[in-house]
Parts: sequence; C-alpha cells; structure tokens
Amino acid sequence: MKGAKSAVLIGVCIVLLGCDNASNVESKFENYLERLANVQQKDTVSVVIPEPNYPRKRELFQQASRQTVGLIDSLQLSKCHLMGLVAERNTVLGKVQDQFRSLEYEVALLRGLKSCLTTNELRAELNEDLQRIYQIKWQELPLHISNTLYSSDALYSNAFSTDWYTEETNQGLYSLQKVLQQLSSLDTFYHKGELPERFDIVSFQEEIEKYDQLGRISHSLQSATVHLKASTQQLQQYDSLIFCGKNRDTTKYRRLKNVFQKYYIGEIQPYLADLNSAYHMLSPHIDILYTVNLDKQYHHPVQSAYTEYKQATISHAQYWMSLFKRCGDQVGQSG
Repeated sequence: MKGAKSAVLIGVCIVLLGCDNASNVESKFENYLERLANVQQKDTVSVVIPEPNYPRKRELFQQASRQTVGLIDSLQLSKCHLMGLVAERNTVLGKVQDQFRSLEYEVALLRGLKSCLTTNELRAELNEDLQRIYQIKWQELPLHISNTLYSSDALYSNAFSTDWYTEETNQGLYSLQKVLQQLSSLDTFYHKGELPERFDIVSFQEEIEKYDQLGRISHSLQSATVHLKASTQQLQQYDSLIFCGKNRDTTKYRRLKNVFQKYYIGEIQPYLADLNSAYHMLSPHIDILYTVNLDKQYHHPVQSAYTEYKQATISHAQYWMSLFKRCGDQVGQSG
C-alpha cells in the first residue's frame, strides 16, 4: 500500500513538473527579451501571440459513398472469407464506428475483395458487381485517409493546442509517430496500386486521443517564432547603441554578450533543441498531412510553422554573428 502511494505521489510530481516546465518555457523567452532591453536601456518591443483559429471537424470531414451487396450475394462472399467482415460492418455499432476503425475496415475490405476477385469462384454477375465496388472503394481510400487524419476524434483532439511542448510533457509522441508512419506507408502503397500486408492504427488510437502532441509542437514552433522575431527586432533596432573597439565604452557590448551566453545559449537553445528533436521525430511522415483533398486553408499548420521557425532562428543567429564579427569576437566565445 505504501509503495502504491509513493508511485502515485511520484506520478503527480512528474505531472506538476511537466506543467511547470511548460509554463516556464514562455517565461524564458520573455526574460531573454527583457534582459536585452535592460542592457540597451530601452523598452521591449511588443510580443503578440496570434489567437488560434481552429477549423471545426465538420468542415474537415468528407462523405464517402456507401456500397452494398445483396444478402444472397453476401452469402457467396463466405467463399472469400469476407462474410464476417461485411456482417460486422453492417451491425449497428459497425455503421457508426470511428474513422480509425473505418479506415482499417476499408483496407481489409479492399484486400479481401482483391483476393476474392482472383478466385474465379463467383458468379459472373457478382464478379461484375464486386469489380465495380472495388473500383469505387479504391478511388475513395484517400478520402478515408483524409478523414482519419483531420476529422477523427483522436487526431483532431491531438492536432490543436495552446500549450508549449516540453520533453516532460511528450507522452503520446511515439504513438503519434507510429500512426503518421502507418498512414504515410498506406498512402505510398496506394500510389503504387498496392496495399500493405499489415495495417494497424487502432492500437495507438487511445493514447493519441489523450494527448495533444501535434498541437503542442505546432503552437511551440509558432510561439517561439514570434518571440525570436521580437528579440531579433529588439537587437537590430538598437544595434547602434552597442559600441565596441578601441577607445570606446564597451560596457553594453560585454553585458549584451553575457545575456547571449547565459540566457540564449544557456536556456533558449536547449529548449529549441528539444523542440527540433520532437519535430524531426515526426518529420519523415509529416507530408501525409498535405496529400489530402482539402483546401489549403484547412491544412495543418505544423509544416509551415517549422519553415517560419527555422527562418526566425537563422535570422536571430545572423544578428549575433554580425555583432560578434563587428566586435572582433567569435560566436559564443566567453570573456
């Protein structure tokens, strides 16, 4: 009993630590900007994080057609081992199943129909009907992939957040990676006119639905971009106040350099490294989010957020490199 209580307390502490670390991320960026402004003896530039504008699920859902096979013909499907699959789908629960299970059903049905159509054991009329159904189902498979990615309860709840990503709050990141990997692989097979031998995403569904990793990463990339741009603007706007060289008062330069070392190198960069690592864990499979038949206004922002974030980090680093070059220092050189 005592051990169980200890485990619970440790779990609570981890959760609280994760929350504290997440809230501390923004304070690190704010503190860094304030330190820069204090050295310059100027007010900080304005930092405005845009209000998120998330689409509604019904705007993202695409309706597929419903293809059926008659009862007598359905009985013939038992020869192809499809009777159980079709019967399960036609139950009350099967008709309202979520997109994760629906996509697994569609893949299994297509695989079964393809096998069935090669047996030559069906009546000619049924064979023709199944050929027609197979072609429609095949053409609509990308639509089911899109619905799973954008309007399933699990991935929709995972996709949007107003919280920062931290290593302490990265639960569910592995499951998200595996699902994106499975969907990406399915899409690759589809464009080759094939289907994977194994397709399993339902086993990862519950954990994905509990967390919001894709949303946290996107929010963090967007928010870090805003803060980095503000810091770069702060530095550039008052660059003329920073003196260096012989016979000049270099006090502000030396203080600014200390801010760079202590707050940017010491605090901001380690966080950005964690954020980069999280994005790159997903990045090999991110493209699947943009193969869907949806207007660009509905596309998930993570990829464009990363592009803007990378440019913001480069621009910020370029300022420091130009300052250190002007003052005859190497980047990161202490002293």
